[in-house]
Amino acid sequence: MKIMNQPFSGQLGDCLIELLSSSDYHTLNIAVAFAKNSGVLRIKDSLSKFRGRGGVVNVYVGVDLGGTSYEALTALLLHSDTLNVVHSEKSQTFHSKVYQFCGENDGLLVIGSHNLTGGGLWTNFESSVHIPMSLKNAGECAIAKNVADYFEALAALDASFMPITSQEEIDKLLREGYVTKEVASLVRRASEAKKNSLRERLFGNGAPANLPLLASIEKEVSPPAVSATVEAATIDAGDGNQTIWFETREMTGGSRNILDLSKRSLVVNGDPSGTPFDLGEAKFMRGGVEFFGLSPTATDQIANITINFEGEDYFGNKILYPEGNNANGTWRLQIKGVNSSGQKITDAFRAEGEAHYLVRKVLTFTKVQGDYFYMSVFQESDIEDFKEASSILARNGSTSNARFLGLL
Repeated sequence: MKIMNQPFSGQLGDCLIELLSSSDYHTLNIAVAFAKNSGVLRIKDSLSKFRGRGGVVNVYVGVDLGGTSYEALTALLLHSDTLNVVHSEKSQTFHSKVYQFCGENDGLLVIGSHNLTGGGLWTNFESSVHIPMSLKNAGECAIAKNVADYFEALAALDASFMPITSQEEIDKLLREGYVTKEVASLVRRASEAKKNSLRERLFGNGAPANLPLLASIEKEVSPPAVSATVEAATIDAGDGNQTIWFETREMTGGSRNILDLSKRSLVVNGDPSGTPFDLGEAKFMRGGVEFFGLSPTATDQIANITINFEGEDYFGNKILYPEGNNANGTWRLQIKGVNSSGQKITDAFRAEGEAHYLVRKVLTFTKVQGDYFYMSVFQESDIEDFKEASSILARNGSTSNARFLGLL
């Protein structure tokens, strides 16, 4: 048995990834209060490989206090064998944090404070006890039975226990307000933070703790072809919640799936000084393409990025600067990736029930790392909330009538 005090003596996310690669276990049971994309996207490939070897993943998650997102449930539905939501309509929070690995003869039980989020698995101050389990030890067998009894008790909660078997059920939770999209929560928090920006800071920045790189994503996506003479400024993804948003208006392309990305942007509010967007010019900053790791002036660059949409990874979304008859003086993001099953992201857009799903929307990209982003789509009517919450608000171009973009 050992105690993990994150981040000082390890990070649970790294531990889970290692355990999922072990042939010693055939089942993983997870019970957590909160789940976010920042955690789920970083272990989903390990979950898939575990299940590909015959492993079973069962997840029990709460939806209290806005702690679980629509995107996380969508991803978990794709990467678990059973997904269940536990919720009481009265003031009773589902607050468990249990990770149980089961094997033929041995197991491991982790109980502590770690939620299924980037913070809970890597960057927060968290503590947990890790208990090896052996079928040869009567005391450990009794503990394993207590855990099994707990999961059975949750399943017996009737109306407070909801098995999730389809995306439609997750969509209903979103419509009824039980979960929200992660960027919507980020907009709300950013607005509150701006109101409190003048508050005196009484504390420091805590202990260093980093989110992991996603090696599998890096292998599947071709790296950007960057000019040898110009280096793109890089952006630290921090806790995985760095987000840019774009007003789309009409879009271009046959499927209305091409997003213009400016070379430089007219600043409306905020100060880009000291950020990667700093252009050194009054009223202007580097364009929206900068967020994706390309230098706006190095127009010979081409990048292929991975976009996670509705829980699926779509590879090969190309960013380029058109020349010749197709040139319009701006970068373009061609949102036309394909997932591992061969489905096009444009087919996923059509499945949303609109002929041109991205037209007249607010499109957001949250950086998970390097060339991997998750995308969310919001109604055009939400744009005032996005403008209010943005730390920097600009035009996606150098004129005052260009579309809006913002950094959250």
